[in-house]
Amino acid sequence: MESQQNLLIETDQLAELIESSPDNLKLVCGTWNLGPDAKDPKEQFNEAHIQGSVYFSHAEVADTSSGFLATWPSTEFFISEMKRLGIKKDHTIVVYDHENIFSVCRPAFMLRAFGAKDVRVLNGCLKKWIDEERKVATGYPQDVNDTSDEGYDYELHQDSVTFYDSTFEKVAAVEKGETDEFEFIDVRNIDNFDKGHPHGFKNSFCMKYLTEDRSTFKPKEEISKQMEDDGVDGSKHIIFSCGAGVTACINELAAKIAGVEKTSIYDGSFQEYSTKGKPDYL
Repeated sequence: MESQQNLLIETDQLAELIESSPDNLKLVCGTWNLGPDAKDPKEQFNEAHIQGSVYFSHAEVADTSSGFLATWPSTEFFISEMKRLGIKKDHTIVVYDHENIFSVCRPAFMLRAFGAKDVRVLNGCLKKWIDEERKVATGYPQDVNDTSDEGYDYELHQDSVTFYDSTFEKVAAVEKGETDEFEFIDVRNIDNFDKGHPHGFKNSFCMKYLTEDRSTFKPKEEISKQMEDDGVDGSKHIIFSCGAGVTACINELAAKIAGVEKTSIYDGSFQEYSTKGKPDYL
């Protein structure tokens, strides 16, 4: 997957973009919450969102038959969902979370992986936008349901997402000395990592790449330094894993900000590995 120059956008830049280029701008709320006491993201959207936004739930734009929290969809299904939301491949797409950087990087990554040309994550989230007293709207998400095919020619970059066998065949190749091309990173916190992690993966906690309030990515230089401190080799093709393929996308975006050229997400992540275990060929 090709790297992009515009991976993040600040609130003042978004405000200018709304004023200058509203026709080709697509605003996307990517909030998704996890846990028994988690807020309903559609209720959060109803309470406040940036005017003109659609709601992209990576739990809905997914293969829901897998039994996992978020599983990569087919290209055909992804296209149908983008038509439902009216998100075209050549739009300038700005994706935002409500309060902190958590789920937003997953829809941003999916859009980039399927070939969207300009996808940016809002630094500071909707919280900063509101704190700056910028205009918001209320109301539940509304679908666009575009019946045209124009602009929806999404195609998956095959190296952007890996699955169980394609992941661990690469792990095996590295361990056998057949290649040194790949690096494997589990982004969960160290306690969860120590309790169990995919074979061949080492740890670099995703929240280290965000500011203390977790609403903003750290500057490029700090991200690069953190990667170096954690022993992450940015010259290699990095495959990221987490619990369910969501927060791995935080590290993936951080790596892109730092200038890493080749990145992938192990889609099944630990939720899949914990059910299948280490493959026989390892």
